[in-house]
Amino acid sequence: MSRRLPLPGKKACALLVLGAALAAKAPAGESPAGTTTPLKPASQAGTTVMTAVKDSPELFLGQAKVYSKVDKLVITVGEIINYEMEVEVPQGYEVAIPPPGAQLGEFLIRKYEIPPPQKKGERAVQKFIFKITSYATGESSIPPVPVILLKNKNPVRAVLAEEIRVRVAPVSSAEEMEIKDIKPPLPAPFDYKPLLITGVVLALLIAIGIAAVLAVRRMRRPAMPLPEPLPEPEQLALQELAELESLGLLEKGEFKEYYARLSEIIRRYLGLRFVIYALEFTTTETMTALKDKWIEHAAWQMIGQFLTDCDLVKFARFKPENKAQTEIMGRSRKIIQITRPSVKEEPARAAGAR
Repeated sequence: MSRRLPLPGKKACALLVLGAALAAKAPAGESPAGTTTPLKPASQAGTTVMTAVKDSPELFLGQAKVYSKVDKLVITVGEIINYEMEVEVPQGYEVAIPPPGAQLGEFLIRKYEIPPPQKKGERAVQKFIFKITSYATGESSIPPVPVILLKNKNPVRAVLAEEIRVRVAPVSSAEEMEIKDIKPPLPAPFDYKPLLITGVVLALLIAIGIAAVLAVRRMRRPAMPLPEPLPEPEQLALQELAELESLGLLEKGEFKEYYARLSEIIRRYLGLRFVIYALEFTTTETMTALKDKWIEHAAWQMIGQFLTDCDLVKFARFKPENKAQTEIMGRSRKIIQITRPSVKEEPARAAGAR
């Protein structure tokens, strides 16, 4: 539908050139046909909306829109930018522009293309794409481009695109263009690996040295003498009975002290031999605990009678006869003799001690 020279014949070409010239001279808001046409405010920058007057329906009915834009508003000298125009008209109308030539205002045209029109509902959209550049620094202007609307190959209206101003900056200043000396090379980064390895080795050597010193000191330290093993309960009890007998308490008349010590020796023996708290238990509690120790009944009765006789002297101020005083030592030794471990129990007790 669109073309660069859409008007065939001399008359049509003259009319197109005249329309473009009038469009270029006409102030904003006036159509080049000489009839004032109100222009609505643009919906976005670079957009012109023109509504046709109702008193000329034979020329143009409806609304035409022209959008113009660039992809950059600030460029450097020689940088190519895209300038695009998009014209939207009702179906049945064609769009044309004057031949662009080599320049577009202050910008040089490097390339341009006119793709086929596209449909947008009941309207047609025609695009004009220019690749332009400028070698003049400062603010440059892309002038309004006249767009001719045609109906049946005849021009009916001219529409102007909005002017767009682009700032062109120089590539670099004179100072930036000056050739400078090469910067000196950067110093090589410090390598911490040798220091780290040295530190680890030194730490290991110090640890080995400390361990060696401690080992030597431990070897030179005199060995602690091992404590002598405790005698067996029956041996300890017989030794204590001999020491008590050597004191001669009965000859001195201290029979109460004699019976108290004798009771303590036998109770200590029973506690060690049968693992009971005989020193803290009463006589009744001691005899109850001994029932679970699998001793002979005769031995159990002898222990009970012995402890009861000792309690009478200690707590009831009972004075035993002289015969009983002399026999009490033999009764204590008899208790030890009949309750000491048998030959079968000796290996088991030795293993438990180890």
